[in-house]
Amino acid sequence: MELKGQIDNIIYSNESNGYVVCELATSDELITVVGYLPFINVGDVLIVKGEMTRHNIYGEQFKVSSFEKVMPSNILEIEKYLGSGIIKGVGPATAKKIVSKFGEESIYVLKCEPYKLTEIKGINEEKAQIISDKFNELWELWQIVIFLQKYDIGTVNANRVYKELGINALNIIKENPYILLDILYGVGFEKIDRIAYELGVEYDSPYRVSSAIRHGLKLALRNGHTCVGKDALLEFVAQTLNVPDELVEHEMVSLTYSNRIYIDDDFVFLKEYYEAEDIVAKKLVSISLDKIKKCANIEEKISKQEEKIGIELSDEQKKAIKLVLNNKIAIVTGGPGTGKTTIIKLLVNIFKSENRTVALCAPTGRAAKRITETTGEKAKTLHRFLEIGKLSDDGIDLDIMVSKINQDVVIVDEMSMVDIGVMSYLVKALKDTTRLVLIGDVDQLPSVGAGVVLKDLIESSIIPTMKLNEIYRQAKESNIVVNAHKINNGEKIELSRNEGDFIFIPENNSLEQIKNLITIYLPKLRKI
Repeated sequence: MELKGQIDNIIYSNESNGYVVCELATSDELITVVGYLPFINVGDVLIVKGEMTRHNIYGEQFKVSSFEKVMPSNILEIEKYLGSGIIKGVGPATAKKIVSKFGEESIYVLKCEPYKLTEIKGINEEKAQIISDKFNELWELWQIVIFLQKYDIGTVNANRVYKELGINALNIIKENPYILLDILYGVGFEKIDRIAYELGVEYDSPYRVSSAIRHGLKLALRNGHTCVGKDALLEFVAQTLNVPDELVEHEMVSLTYSNRIYIDDDFVFLKEYYEAEDIVAKKLVSISLDKIKKCANIEEKISKQEEKIGIELSDEQKKAIKLVLNNKIAIVTGGPGTGKTTIIKLLVNIFKSENRTVALCAPTGRAAKRITETTGEKAKTLHRFLEIGKLSDDGIDLDIMVSKINQDVVIVDEMSMVDIGVMSYLVKALKDTTRLVLIGDVDQLPSVGAGVVLKDLIESSIIPTMKLNEIYRQAKESNIVVNAHKINNGEKIELSRNEGDFIFIPENNSLEQIKNLITIYLPKLRKI
């Protein structure tokens, strides 16, 4: 079914997803309409398509599948639209005056000749322009909605496009649709490329080639790489777009001059990722070169903590603690069961005994909770610690504000999960006097975001590093821990011994096996 009417009342509106329950006044009756109708207001004239349904509680409703917003076409519609309160400074009384004065030309006056509004008592030139600007803003926003809907792009993005591009958004998009790649969330190059084709953008357009270059770099980011070899990127773009290599090289140069990419030793970066790596590298090198006074009575301090906690450290663990205490920045790495958590606990106690404030943090909530439970000290996620909130999946914002670190010492656990973006925020927050301790297992899975920060820092040989190799008694009781170390050492593991916490199950139907694990195997293990 198709209905045309004017919105008389909005009963419910969810601004986050655009779901609306409203009353639509058609020429015959008032109908309850439900569905995703973003950016609509009382007084809007809509053409809606859908079907009549019956709700168990609310009765008969028209469920919208698609809709279109149209200009009010008669004097009554125009008056109701203007008098709805959608335009600041125009209420029912002013709307009546405008319609009485200009009739069906009212819309044209609002859009194109706002100076004529001054003929109405109470509207000066400034107010007339404000009214016109708001009217045009609302209409331009709606044109963006219609445009995006045509290409199956969610209407939530419309407001973002308008904020970025302003009232001439559609003209800008039609000239260079690839600009949407830097604005829209969750919309890939292929979809924008189809829009560009339909709009008549040439296959060898500089806009298309430069966007494909950045697209290639973003694909690399999803695979964890902050940069791509120049030759590999050139080949990818040229083959994907079917354009000459020379054109791709030319656009690489243009993007470099416009500060959107950076080329360094035949590797190509998105500019913000190069800058993030540069920030991290320079800051950490500076910290590593900043020599501090050697810690006095280390052996005595370690012995005191051993006695307090009731443990005996290995020579490896003692060496790691000495390394941390004698350097402004240090890395302690090792596989599972090598005593990293014990080292954290002793370091915290030693620093606190010297009246130094310590911050414990980790990249995930689960990791932070585990440190809190094992050390007895409150730990935070890095995001919460730096007060940076949820970050965009689309890249690094180097202008983001981070809270300066007030603590004397920052200890970061599970460093293998820290990506280059979060690391850049961390080093920006460090004061010159802050000491930094990085702890993690370099052989664990890397971060979800781009960059293998811990691995790269260790391989740089710039930062003092201690690698723990010895597995401790409790950890040796775990076949997972033992086998993990065997794999890292290139040793063969025994797959036929299914005991303890390590079970090997050869299976082709993985989905069915996961079901069996959850419903059969794991409940049995919990009872052991």
